[in-house]
Amino acid sequence: MLKKIINFKKSTSFIAGIILLCILFILIFGASIISPLDPVEQNAAERLQKPSLEHPLGTDRFGRDILTRTLYGGQNTLISSVVALSVALLIGLFVGLVAGLFHGTLLDAVLMRIIDVLLAFPFMVLAMIVAGLFGTSLFHLLIVVAAVWWVSFARLARSIALQVKSETSFAAAQILGASHLTLILKELLPKAAGPVLVFATFELGTLILSISALSFLGLGSQPPSPEWGSMLADGRDHFMQTPHILLGPSLFVILTVLAFNLIGEGLRDRLDPYEKFE
Repeated sequence: MLKKIINFKKSTSFIAGIILLCILFILIFGASIISPLDPVEQNAAERLQKPSLEHPLGTDRFGRDILTRTLYGGQNTLISSVVALSVALLIGLFVGLVAGLFHGTLLDAVLMRIIDVLLAFPFMVLAMIVAGLFGTSLFHLLIVVAAVWWVSFARLARSIALQVKSETSFAAAQILGASHLTLILKELLPKAAGPVLVFATFELGTLILSISALSFLGLGSQPPSPEWGSMLADGRDHFMQTPHILLGPSLFVILTVLAFNLIGEGLRDRLDPYEKFE
């Protein structure tokens, strides 16, 4: 048992991801200490400056420090992504376990048809529809994410629930008269938590990319509020003149997604969800 816990081979990805994520978190959420500059204050006299000691990543077309905006933009991106994913995870986990518990019933059929419809509907198109109806804002974008992103978690949770129902412990709980809520909380949820957590870690990286992409298209955070996607959109017109203008947000997006993917791989190797159901 001890050998399995300290197995370095299985811990490498997880440790590397945690270290990288901790560094990013310190930089992003310590932005006010690292860079005392205002992320939205404009200074026309310093527009499009190259990297220097005063501005390590240069300035944008409004003279704002790119490093400062990148760090504060990371706060918006990470907090919004985690909140949206948490809501989607809770919804998907609950729906999936309920559908699995009542497999073969009308409730299961209705829930699965809803999931099929949402899976078939393009996420980007739905975001554009919501933006057209209610306006472009990060809040509306998060609503779209939470409304659509839960379906993948629901399908995974349902498949695990169906496998757990074939185990003797579940049958014993039913024979002893356990309620539906008890079956979900005591039998299904503990078995589904590990695999769903691993999947959520990978999905968080994908979600950060999606939110940044939609903000790049103008459907998310609006100027002058800093956000990685909107910063990339704001600097694309000046890329040939000052290529460093895209370095900050691009690098942080890549490193953040990489960190979550490494953590996901490490969790997958440690928890080994497939081994539990063989």
